[in-house]
Amino acid sequence: MHFALTRHESLSPTQQHQLLEIELLPEQIRHVGDIYGGLHTLTARPIADRQGFVLLMDDIPRGFFILKRRSLLPDWARECASVTTTLHALMIDRRFQGLGLGKQCLRALPALAQALWSDTEQLMLAVETGNHPARQLYLALGWQELPNRDPDQPGFERLMLLAL
Repeated sequence: MHFALTRHESLSPTQQHQLLEIELLPEQIRHVGDIYGGLHTLTARPIADRQGFVLLMDDIPRGFFILKRRSLLPDWARECASVTTTLHALMIDRRFQGLGLGKQCLRALPALAQALWSDTEQLMLAVETGNHPARQLYLALGWQELPNRDPDQPGFERLMLLAL
């Protein structure tokens, strides 16, 4: 099997259609949304502050995520003094989970973010406290959980950071 990460806009028309066929389990949709919501995020302006990436397995889309910076950073990432890029909507097609595709995306992320935006000093993401598999994966790959914000808030999320 051949794996590659590519920018969303570089997909062929066939691959664009295949991307829409990514399936997630209901609990995953609750955490990251679906592919349609992820693609809708790519319409945000300014274009220079966000980029969608697709994980191809044998040239077929099997995963997707978005990177954001500057004006498109969520409020929770704006408080940092470092130049931050945030990860959003990481999704792997449910039929291909358990093959290490998410881990592959996360391992490639630091170099990918710095190649895209060379001033990136750190990566951040928000993950629901109850999403234990994702949290464990991030921790295993060197991400650090930041101190709690407001654990009594409904839908509480943990912030995670990876210094580059």
